[in-house]
Amino acid sequence: MGEDLALVADIGRQSVRFGLTGGEEGLAPRDVRKFLTAEHPTFTSALVAYLSGLGLQDARLPSVLAVAGAARGDLINLTGSRWYISLSGVEAVLRVRPRALNECAANALALTLLPASAFTQLHGPAPGAVAPGGNYVVIGSGTGLGVAALVSHGDRLVPVQSEAGHMAFAPATPDERTFAQYCAAKGLALDVEALLSAPGLLLAYEALSGGTRLARPEDVTRGIGRDPICAAVVRMFVEHLGAFAGDLALAFGAWDGVFLSGAISRALHPHLVDPGFRRRMEGKAAFRRQLGEVPVALVNRNDLELLGAAAAHGNA
Repeated sequence: MGEDLALVADIGRQSVRFGLTGGEEGLAPRDVRKFLTAEHPTFTSALVAYLSGLGLQDARLPSVLAVAGAARGDLINLTGSRWYISLSGVEAVLRVRPRALNECAANALALTLLPASAFTQLHGPAPGAVAPGGNYVVIGSGTGLGVAALVSHGDRLVPVQSEAGHMAFAPATPDERTFAQYCAAKGLALDVEALLSAPGLLLAYEALSGGTRLARPEDVTRGIGRDPICAAVVRMFVEHLGAFAGDLALAFGAWDGVFLSGAISRALHPHLVDPGFRRRMEGKAAFRRQLGEVPVALVNRNDLELLGAAAAHGNA
């Protein structure tokens, strides 16, 4: 193994994936293994199990950790998980101070390593290569809603992590107002993630149906052809995602591309070409023309966190 070998990790709410990057085999993560939080009392326990499985328990390894939470300070709390990450504790195991970044920032950095075949163009201009000189934003919709940008700084692209998914929800249609009123009546926090996530699909169905609950997000996405409420929920989701994408393009100056990632976006691919997405994205008064020139693409990969962590190591 080469001297530039490093460990990368995708640390989520319910599981962690470890991999190796660098060395003679390049940046693409390899030896990837997954551990469930339910199977290990601590993150360090899972880390030691991974290293032992590869015979690396005594290795000195730099590392990049993509975490589902705010990567600030030595102690990182994971959103919705009983695990926490102690960077000092990881350093004691790996003998090198780890680098941590938000999983959404890792998603953004991953764009720099992806081939053109990883992107599916949606309505509007075709996306160009992700490269220094441009500004981009990534919106990841899954169990939560993540947002990060890639902003050019000289000859580099710098990831900008955010918690934009927790910005206030601004209803603009009758269905969105019904959803907002339902959330308010139940005392629920009303942010954009409340709709644009897997739990959001279920909550939106409950709101528009007057209280009927479905068990899984797939029940909504697969019920479109036979259930008009499912169709209304998906339409509301897609249109509000378009409005949110336009807001983020304005906020980050992401004139060079908006990228949609995550399991929910991939599941809704056939519906993201609905004109309502682009209409709401471009409906920003003075900047309608500029937003009409912003490419939007779906990212057809589910390994962005590890790939982005590898990209961060390569750029160190």
